[in-house]
Amino acid sequence: MNYEASPFQNYESITIDELKDQANSLLNLVTEEQRPLCVCMNNSKEFLLFPQDLLAPVCDSDFRLILLSAMRYAMGRNTCMPMVVADYIKRHIQLLDDKFLVLAADEIRRHFEDYAEHELNPNLWQGLLDALETEQRERATCQARKVKPCPICGKPLEVMSITDNRHSPGGFDVIAHCRNCLTDYEWFCDKDGGVSDMKQYFFG
Repeated sequence: MNYEASPFQNYESITIDELKDQANSLLNLVTEEQRPLCVCMNNSKEFLLFPQDLLAPVCDSDFRLILLSAMRYAMGRNTCMPMVVADYIKRHIQLLDDKFLVLAADEIRRHFEDYAEHELNPNLWQGLLDALETEQRERATCQARKVKPCPICGKPLEVMSITDNRHSPGGFDVIAHCRNCLTDYEWFCDKDGGVSDMKQYFFG
């Protein structure tokens, strides 16, 4: 399926310097006339100014259910919908919440268990499942690397290692060190971003 490489290419565009000079009038344009504005930075990067209302459909809790329903409808179909839905999810996967990643991945696994021999696009759905699991793993790793304070002195802990947990697929065991009081700690992060209580770690 064809889609625009940049869905914002038709928005009015200005430089960051122009934004500074015309801030009040331009912000009124965005908020009152509901006209998104593309701001071009001096380093060639771009960001968008747009009314909060434009994000409402994505932030709505029902959006997750609607997208899951579209995925369930598409699985097993011999139409263009499987590619449309799978590609849409992949394109916007970083904007989808953690709960969606878990539910969507579980839905694909169940579909394979129940209807694998009848699925007309197994590679398509396996590719989406791989993308969902990769995003989950990256988010869990990011959570595991978040700086935590030492329970004793309050100084930031330095993460020394992050290893896969043998008993919880997708989970990580984290070991960190406090350079101030020379103490080591460990904790566990599950695949959904949950974190266990911290406890002192003893090597060997």
